[in-house]
Amino acid sequence: MTVGPGPGPGPDTRREVVAVVGAQDVHPAALVRRLAAGEAAGGEGGRAQPPLVLALDPRTPAEDLGAARRVRVDLRGPSLARVLAAEGVRVVVDGTLLPGGPLVGARPGRDAGPPASLDVASAVQRCPSVRRLVLASSTGVYGASPRAPSVRTEGSELATPAGGAERAAAEAEAAVRALARRREDVATLVLRLAEVVGPGLRTPLGDWLELPAVPCLWGHDPRLQVLHADDAVAALLLAARGRAEGVVNVAGDGVLALSQAAALCGRPLLPVPAAALGASARALVGRAVAAPWGDADRVLRSGRVVDLRRMREELGLEPRWSSRAAVEDLARGRGLVGPLSPDVRRAVAGTAAGAWQRLRGLVAP
Repeated sequence: MTVGPGPGPGPDTRREVVAVVGAQDVHPAALVRRLAAGEAAGGEGGRAQPPLVLALDPRTPAEDLGAARRVRVDLRGPSLARVLAAEGVRVVVDGTLLPGGPLVGARPGRDAGPPASLDVASAVQRCPSVRRLVLASSTGVYGASPRAPSVRTEGSELATPAGGAERAAAEAEAAVRALARRREDVATLVLRLAEVVGPGLRTPLGDWLELPAVPCLWGHDPRLQVLHADDAVAALLLAARGRAEGVVNVAGDGVLALSQAAALCGRPLLPVPAAALGASARALVGRAVAAPWGDADRVLRSGRVVDLRRMREELGLEPRWSSRAAVEDLARGRGLVGPLSPDVRRAVAGTAAGAWQRLRGLVAP
C-alpha cells in the first residue's frame, strides 16, 4: 500500500471521508476532482466543508486527482479493508466496472476473472465505519431478447450473462445484494449505466462506431441508449453525495437506432451473419476489435432500452446530453467524417439544390 501526496495521515473526524475505488480511470478521476473541490449533490457550488476524498487504485493514477489523497492499494488482499477502517471512510464509490477499470484477474485476449467489485464489497462488509456503497454497474445485466419488455425497469428480470463485462456486472451486483443483507446499516446504490461515450474517451461503443463500416446483423436495426461521459460523472457525484438507494438506470434521453448512430459518425452499416461479427471488424482495421457487448448477437437483434423515471425522481439527474447528442459529440471530438456524416449530407444537398436552381434558370427562358 502506497499513500501519495495529500492531507496528513490518519482519519479526519471533522470531515466526511469518501473513497473512490478505481481512480486511475477517466470517470472516477473526474468524480474525485469534483468531490474534492466540494461540489454538492445536484452540482451546486462548493460546500463549506468538502469531504476528504481518497483515490484508491492498484495502479499509479494517470489522471489529475485535484486535492484528493492518492492511495495505491491492492484490491485483492486485506489492504483495502485496513485503509477504509484506518481512514474512517463513510462512503465508498466503486468505479472498477467502468470502461478500463481494474478487473481483478483480467488477462489479455481472455475473459476477465472475478471483478474487483467483489473485493470492494468484501472490504466494506468488514469495515464498520462505512455507511454507504455506490456501485457503477451496467444495463448489460438485463441482457437482450425479443421476448423481453421493450423498455426495462429496475424491477425487470435479469439475464444470465455468458461472460464479458455483463457477467462481471452481474457478479458485482450479487455481491452488493449480499452485503445489503449482512450489513443493514449500509445503504447501497447500484447505478446501471447505458453505453458510455465521450469525445476524448476510449470506450467499446465509441471504438465500434469508429470502424470504417459498422458491423450489424442482416435485417436488424436495434434501438440503443447512450450515456455521455459528463452525465456519467454527474450521476456518480449525485450517488456519492445523495441519499438514493436500491437500483437506478442511467442513460441519455431518447433512443437511437444503430443505423442513426452510425450515420452520425459518417459510417455505413455492414450487415453480416452473427458468426462473422468479430471477423468482419478485424478485416476492416487489420486487428481484433471487441464488440461493445458480450452478448452482441442478441443486442444487435433486439436492442436494449431502459426506463429513466427513477433516475430523475430519486437520483435527481437531468442529463445534459441526449443519446443522439452524445453520439454527435463523440463524432465531433474524434473527427469522424464520412459520406453519411450530417455535415456532408447537408453540403451535398445544398450543392444539388443550387445546381437544380441554376438548371431551372437555364431551361426557363
